[in-house]
Amino acid sequence: MTHTLPPQIMDLIGHYGDFGIFAAMFLESSFFPLPSELVVAAAGAIGLPLTAIVIFGSLGATLGAAVGYAIGRYAGLPVVLKFGKYVFITPARMAKAEAFAVKHGAWGVLLGRLLPIIPFKVFSIASGITRIPFFPFILFTFIGVGPRLYLLAVFGAFLMKYTKYAIIALAAALAVWGIVVLTRRFLPSKSA
Repeated sequence: MTHTLPPQIMDLIGHYGDFGIFAAMFLESSFFPLPSELVVAAAGAIGLPLTAIVIFGSLGATLGAAVGYAIGRYAGLPVVLKFGKYVFITPARMAKAEAFAVKHGAWGVLLGRLLPIIPFKVFSIASGITRIPFFPFILFTFIGVGPRLYLLAVFGAFLMKYTKYAIIALAAALAVWGIVVLTRRFLPSKSA
């Protein structure tokens, strides 16, 4: 698990602890292409306290989301599309995030934070572009990231504690999936 992150990120988390989680989540939520799921799971895997991960991760993600919101609100869509490609923000992702933000408004922020459908930074920028009111945006961001961070940290701790069993379970799931795919592909269907 921890070998999948760049050593600089692991050093940031391991050496600076709570502040490292805060900084990593701030960067990921604002503009930097950093996989928050791996960062938080790695923090859980190396044994940082769950409460610290949730508190400092939520604060970092919320402040980073405010930066992303400001980018969307004040720079606008043309600038985001022009430079977004450098941080993996594609026009398709922006269109999906904008449509979601317009359809669900501030409540969509809460849903978007709880579910990993759209990356934090893309959704934050889209929220700024569509001018979702700032206070509900920040409030629902803070409320929404906590449960997600908790689950990811627990997942990371679980993987480190039960690595052998996790690998066996993953191998079994892949084997079952492979059997299902091969069966459907090579056995004739009964309707034929």
